[in-house]
Amino acid sequence: MANQQSHPYLDPRLGGLLAGLRARVRRYIVWDSLLAIVAVLLAGFWIGILLDYVPVLLGGTEMPRSARLLLLIAVGGVLLVLISRLLVGRLNRSLPDDSLALLLERHNPDLGGRLITAVQLGDPHRSGDAHAPALLQEVHQQVAAAADSVDTSRVLRREPLHRKAYAVVPLLVAAAALLIFSPQVFGRAAGRLLLLTDTPWPRDAELEMVGLEIPKVTAEQDDTGPVQKVEFHDGVARLAKGANATLRIRAAADDAVVPDVCTLYYKTEDGTRGQANMRRVGRVVDGFQDFVLDGPPLSGLAGDLSFSIRGLDARLDDFRIETVPPPSISRLKVITYYPGYLRTDPGSKLPDMTTDYQPGLRLREGSRVQLVGTASKPLADNLDVLVTSGETVVPVSDYELEADGKTFRFTIADVRQPISVVIVPIDREQISAQAPFRYFFGVVSDTPPEIEMRLQGIDLAVTAAARIPIEGTILDDYGVTAAEVSVVPVIEQVPQPTSQPVQIDRNGSFSTALDLRELTAAGRLTELLPGQAVNVFGEAADGYDLGGEHLSRSEVYRLEIVTADALLALLERRELALRARLEQTIDETRSLRDSLDLLRREGWTADVDSVAMQSAPEPDPANDDENDAADRQRQILRLRIQQAGLQASKTSEELSGLATSVDDLLAEMVNNRVDSVDRRKRLSEGVADPLRKVVDGSLDTLSQQITGMERRLDEPTVAREQTALAVQSADQVLLELTAVLEKMLDLESYNEILDLVRSLMEAQDGLIDDTETERNQRIRDLFK
Repeated sequence: MANQQSHPYLDPRLGGLLAGLRARVRRYIVWDSLLAIVAVLLAGFWIGILLDYVPVLLGGTEMPRSARLLLLIAVGGVLLVLISRLLVGRLNRSLPDDSLALLLERHNPDLGGRLITAVQLGDPHRSGDAHAPALLQEVHQQVAAAADSVDTSRVLRREPLHRKAYAVVPLLVAAAALLIFSPQVFGRAAGRLLLLTDTPWPRDAELEMVGLEIPKVTAEQDDTGPVQKVEFHDGVARLAKGANATLRIRAAADDAVVPDVCTLYYKTEDGTRGQANMRRVGRVVDGFQDFVLDGPPLSGLAGDLSFSIRGLDARLDDFRIETVPPPSISRLKVITYYPGYLRTDPGSKLPDMTTDYQPGLRLREGSRVQLVGTASKPLADNLDVLVTSGETVVPVSDYELEADGKTFRFTIADVRQPISVVIVPIDREQISAQAPFRYFFGVVSDTPPEIEMRLQGIDLAVTAAARIPIEGTILDDYGVTAAEVSVVPVIEQVPQPTSQPVQIDRNGSFSTALDLRELTAAGRLTELLPGQAVNVFGEAADGYDLGGEHLSRSEVYRLEIVTADALLALLERRELALRARLEQTIDETRSLRDSLDLLRREGWTADVDSVAMQSAPEPDPANDDENDAADRQRQILRLRIQQAGLQASKTSEELSGLATSVDDLLAEMVNNRVDSVDRRKRLSEGVADPLRKVVDGSLDTLSQQITGMERRLDEPTVAREQTALAVQSADQVLLELTAVLEKMLDLESYNEILDLVRSLMEAQDGLIDDTETERNQRIRDLFK
């Protein structure tokens, strides 16, 4: 501040006048600056309270510390400007006597310019002015005499000070009243605005964050299972992406007002904003009322979520839910050790199969399985694993988590039934997968061998000297260790099978024979008598050793023991049945021949006109009925030819079946050791071979000719010639089949002669027995 005094050359009264004005100006500056500074301080104080506390009363939140800091910096900046410019700047300005004199002259016109003249011209250092000293002295004296009547208070205006006072006094009174009547509010306001403390304003309602609740994902998947509680740390909670969360808060009920509803205001990661009402749950418990939100936006969280909660004037602010990818199992490796009987080297410690899990993977029964999983992130030690087989829980062993936390392994011993493996990975933040990882393993059960056995050339009746040819197949998943065919008499109380091992080829087929005569002669089979029966069957076993025995038995064939004559009688009856079948086939062939002959004579006449009509360049619409009739005629003709072809095929199959049946008769004779060269020659060369010759010869020609008829349906002339050839072939088939029938009739006559001779021999045997009985009776009568 400039310390200036009036010039000593002035009269003391003039100097005192100027010095008083200078002091008055200084005081004015100080008061004006102080009022402005106080006004800014009080305005900043009340504006801060308005911005910080009024939103609380309206249900909002306090200003954050950053906003309060900006307000404090703004007020401080304004105060610095006021102090530097209004106070310090103005006080440092000089107030010379001539300026003050001029100011007095302006507000006191009665001085008539004498004061400024006395001040300026009386300066001894001033030069260049022409004036009379006496006149200057006179002016000086006049001004000095009038100095006592000069009013310096008129120089400065009081309105600016009054206006500032009008602003300061109400603000100051209000601040003093707040300090006196509510010192806590004043102190909290001062602390929050000046000291930047975070102590919240008192509210009518009081809310408290409890935390989040999410369904606890477990391998058991129990719907009534517990929930997992997640707390907020520094306002942040971490959940798995896609989680369905329930937010829970509570409102104090003692010494506070419980809100009717609490509202959540949220903002998603992509900028979407919204709100949701939290519902009131239950009653007041332990002085608190719970509120929960279990729907959007907390269902299926797809990204981070920031939110605040409002209930009356209470708020919970700056809470955030961060979503992280849940742990997952990216790979599951299956290491399988087969049971000992399936391993080529039972003592080896190497696995038998190593593969990545694929849907539909099946394990061999009795295997020991080690599962090695790879997770997407490091896991905690509490991996949740459940292995079940149906309703039974299968224990696991040798659980191990590697150092990286991403690879785990465990073992399932002795897999007998299909199993389900459920795994819930949990990372080191205790965030679990949102759904269990399920793996299903089927089991390839080691089923008993499948044995199928057939008797070749043997029917249900055999002689005691029969040789029983047997063919069959034995199939097993992992190979057969033993296989045999057996024969056992039915009359024995405790049957003792007579068995004979068989050799199986690579395809599982086998062929062997049971010779009853040789087995009886060797003492391995009791003597068989006519009227008895034997059972023939096959058995096979594999190497299964997991409990129980895999022994399979084929179909049991029951064979009646008969005499050679009884067997021949049975075969003769079967010959008669074959002859009846041949006669029926001949009748069907004769009908086929007649239909072909009728077709040759009448079937192609109407079709000539049809072909001629088709060769016309442009059909006349008026002849549509005639065209339709011709088409129908051609369709009928085609059907008749196709029926003839089907009949020819049926005849061919029937004759082949007859030839096979004759071969079976011959095989039975040979296997039962009742055949003769003459009988075999008559049946083979007289029946079976001619039938096959007919099938492969004339009957095959007939079938080809019928096919040619259908192919030449549009060529009536050629088709008619082909039909004539077919009729000739049918006649040839009939001639050959009639010759075979006559041969079978000769055989029947021969068999009748044999039957007559057989009956005579039986009668002779009966007469001999009767004679022997009568002779014995007479001898016994002689001793009476």
